[in-house]
Amino acid sequence: MGIQEELITALRDSELWDSSAYIITYEEHGGYFEHVPPPQVDAFGLGIRIPMWVISPFAKPSHLEPTVYDLVSILKFVEANFGLPTLASVNPIFDVSTPTGPNYEAGGGLTAGPPAPPRDSLDQIGDLMECFNF
Repeated sequence: MGIQEELITALRDSELWDSSAYIITYEEHGGYFEHVPPPQVDAFGLGIRIPMWVISPFAKPSHLEPTVYDLVSILKFVEANFGLPTLASVNPIFDVSTPTGPNYEAGGGLTAGPPAPPRDSLDQIGDLMECFNF
């Protein structure tokens, strides 16, 4: 039995199952062929698609959702369920400016553009609510 199976089984067998959502996402970088470019929702774009599973007593059975999601969709889901403000706005780098230029990750040639809004405030990215029957 793998670790994910053990964790899911433990959750399903617990008293918390009736109010839970277990979300698994993982990167298979380089393992998928993209036939179309990803949506350009901000200065960085969304990048390659990654799989995600939603496991919950509220999950729509056998549901394949066409909405565009990002890893920040999990933040949006938490915000929507608990009435929280944007959680990504605590990132001071993106609240001040958007890094641009070649090799910006390593600090080489770093320039800055206008502030980028946190992705969890973008309407183009879903909040996972479409995956559930609440």
